[in-house]
Amino acid sequence: MEVEFARKQIERLGARVLLMDAGILDGPAIEPDITREEVAKATGLSIEEVQKIPAEAEALAHMTEGAARIARRLADDDQIHGILGIGGGMGTALGCGVMRALPIGIAKFMVSSQAGNPDVVGPAVGTKDLCLYHSVTDVVGINRLTRTIFTKACGAIVGMANVEAEEETNDRKTVAFCAKGTTEKANRMIRERLCEVGYQPMTFHCFGFGPASMEEVIADGYIDGGVIEFASDWLDSIGGGASFPPPDRYENAGRLGLPQVFVPGSCDFIAAAPGAFEGRRSHGHNKAVALFRSTREELARAGKEIGEKLARSRGPVTVVIPMRGFCVHDYEGGAMYDPEANGGFVEEISAFEGRIRIRKIDAHINDLEFVDAVMEAFLENVSLATPSP
Repeated sequence: MEVEFARKQIERLGARVLLMDAGILDGPAIEPDITREEVAKATGLSIEEVQKIPAEAEALAHMTEGAARIARRLADDDQIHGILGIGGGMGTALGCGVMRALPIGIAKFMVSSQAGNPDVVGPAVGTKDLCLYHSVTDVVGINRLTRTIFTKACGAIVGMANVEAEEETNDRKTVAFCAKGTTEKANRMIRERLCEVGYQPMTFHCFGFGPASMEEVIADGYIDGGVIEFASDWLDSIGGGASFPPPDRYENAGRLGLPQVFVPGSCDFIAAAPGAFEGRRSHGHNKAVALFRSTREELARAGKEIGEKLARSRGPVTVVIPMRGFCVHDYEGGAMYDPEANGGFVEEISAFEGRIRIRKIDAHINDLEFVDAVMEAFLENVSLATPSP
């Protein structure tokens, strides 16, 4: 009923609908354009074999994979320009799983009864340009409330699919920049400097899935000028914080030979939910996030593991270290001040000297002197990575 209503609304707005059935249990109430048998076959199984899988999560994973493969093929052939999903918990997992397989730029809109659930939102959206729209009620039947919600959702997906983004007309190369807001003074100066010397900065928040998004963008070829990182997400993941770097973190730029500068920005703390670490020195950042002082052992491990990744880079890499503090709270008397702990990172990353360049600057991360050193290192790496004419 809900799907038929949505199809009619989309067609009323002048768009064509291609309906895919990726269900497992009861048969479809309306005839789909792509059947569940075709979806299952895309993973090498029959629908009967999928239905015999005892764990519903595993069965759902097979159907999500099949639907995603079909959707990606349709997108590559320019046969779809948007995707709309409607569902509860399982439907959201299925719909968003398919959407995450599609390229950035394809309109993605999920009507979900779980859109207000913080434990669902992050994994559902992941690294993609995906909209979650709260259905308010459960997705069961058409009533005075769901009629409005579904109608608006259909208008949204048709509008998104019809709008064409204007193509980039300038020839400035793009530099990926990843940082937390606790180094914002330096972040702003870095972005301004990049613009001044002819680059286009593309900034990613170094928290949650931001670093994973950046790695995906780099791997997809959107970054052609280089990478500057004021990054602490790997440390967050080591210490149990709320950042989720992918396994190939710090590797895609190196594989492509892009010039890189790495700074242990905000590595003096682990970002996590308030109360996550009993007994650690902390600083309240906002209602959802607190900053917990990182230990020398955690920083040493981060230095070693990040160093191993950066040392495999095909292009030039420089690690620039602010010896007087890694973030706005890291100064003598500040909430995150602990130079002994910071020394764990410095000691371990220094072991890679010779495979990557290491520069230790007697300045705080937000000092002009330090920003000068970062830009000098970046431009030097650009010259080394780009053959002279």
